[in-house]
Amino acid sequence: MHSVIMVTVWGDIFFEDNNKAIFWLQTDEGNLSKVADSNQDFQLFLKDENKIDNWFLPLLLEKLYNAGKILKEDEVFGFLKMPVLGGEYSIEKIVPCSMSVHFTFTGEICEQIKDLPDGTKVNVKFRK
Repeated sequence: MHSVIMVTVWGDIFFEDNNKAIFWLQTDEGNLSKVADSNQDFQLFLKDENKIDNWFLPLLLEKLYNAGKILKEDEVFGFLKMPVLGGEYSIEKIVPCSMSVHFTFTGEICEQIKDLPDGTKVNVKFRK
């Protein structure tokens, strides 16, 4: 059984697998990567400035807050066009989004493109 450790303001998920390793699911790119062998290691990594910058994008977050883009309860920041599809990491292209919409949307997109080679042109369609 997998346990969610953290959901970030970007809608990414850090979770623990059955072997107690910690994984990072990046919903903007659809990537899954192992980031720590244990929760203890993960907690230590949360003190590493480079990892914080990479995982949580604090400078971009500060720009969003300064632009008046503030999250409400049960919201994360979402991209008008996902970076995996060519979207940009700019404050004009990032909006607050309900978690349920975010995870449905990004999950659907990532499922549809998971086996495509980089650079493939896509026409995204939502299933009902």
